[in-house]
Amino acid sequence: MYDWGSSELVRILYTIPNVIVKRVNYDRNISFLQQLEITHNSDIFIGMHGSGLTHLLFLPNWAVVFELYNCGDVNCYYDLSRLRGVKYFTWMKSDKIFPTDNGVHPQTGKPHKKFQNYRFDRDEFRRLVLMQVKYVQHHPEYNLRVWRNERKKYSEEL
Repeated sequence: MYDWGSSELVRILYTIPNVIVKRVNYDRNISFLQQLEITHNSDIFIGMHGSGLTHLLFLPNWAVVFELYNCGDVNCYYDLSRLRGVKYFTWMKSDKIFPTDNGVHPQTGKPHKKFQNYRFDRDEFRRLVLMQVKYVQHHPEYNLRVWRNERKKYSEEL
């Protein structure tokens, strides 16, 4: 089990063949234009529940958004991804996710799922990502893009 903030889950991604991994923290050091460029060139966009997932609006049509855990707000990013037309995944097996603390809401002072840290089962994480890779690889628009890129590359070589 690993927490998303750790590099351990990212290392799991590196074990998946033919996948390029780019870990990005969209903060004030990355201009909004750069954020759009990074997002638009992503096939699978992974993050915890939070405002950063709104970048899913700028994903390509074949992309997948993977909300690691919806923190009990089950429809928020599901609805947004549905409206945008990209595939949505979230953690489904509650027995394979584990809170690591008792995060509290900053205004109410009461425990709240959105303010906790979590650990994730590594095998389940890998299984879900492999499903997402398969989805992207079988999407017609993704395959058209790959074909066009190969054709362009071939033409340039001639």
